[in-house]
Amino acid sequence: MNLAIIDYGSGNLRSVENSFKNSVKSNNLNFKIQVTNKLDLISKADHLVLPGVGSFPDCKKGLEDIHGLLELLRTEVINKRKKFLGICVGMQLMVDFSLEKKRTEGFCWLEGYFKKIKTKGLDYLGRNYKIPHMGWNYLQFEHNNHPVLENISENEQFYFVHSYALECRQTNQIIANTNYSQKIPAIIGRDNYIGVQFHPEKSGNSGQKFIYNWLKWIP
Repeated sequence: MNLAIIDYGSGNLRSVENSFKNSVKSNNLNFKIQVTNKLDLISKADHLVLPGVGSFPDCKKGLEDIHGLLELLRTEVINKRKKFLGICVGMQLMVDFSLEKKRTEGFCWLEGYFKKIKTKGLDYLGRNYKIPHMGWNYLQFEHNNHPVLENISENEQFYFVHSYALECRQTNQIIANTNYSQKIPAIIGRDNYIGVQFHPEKSGNSGQKFIYNWLKWIP
């Protein structure tokens, strides 16, 4: 199996690469992993991973600057139904648009848009909520039987760093939420594509379990 981690100038690529290689080695999986922005290598991959760090508009521009990449992603993921994982801003790009900095269109693979996280109220220690939402948090499963959640419990924590949250009416595309100052979709997806707001590559053993589940998942 070939797995392409897409390099478009945004994302902690080395950390993502190492976490996937660790999962492949630990679980005796047969994967060749490449970090690349070359369209021919991306088109030959069976699994696609899109990391994302920074603002939504900057990440979208980074993708647009690689001629043909956005069209290729739609062909490979939507038409050819290859497995896709979006991480953080890579997940945010999967929906209709974001209001970060300026309204910017996404891939429109899933319904919804991103707006700034609310700061109203106090956390469990009586402190004001801070933006970005940064640190470890629990998941609340909306679809307990989804294969990407296998052997993961709601007592485990994952690492988040983000200031914008998904607003969406289509609850059937939300696999898990987290709670900060509001309910925040943490895993979204449909068919062969999944997005996570947290960073599995920074989430220790729980992140490794998620990566393994995604790698062996058969949509």
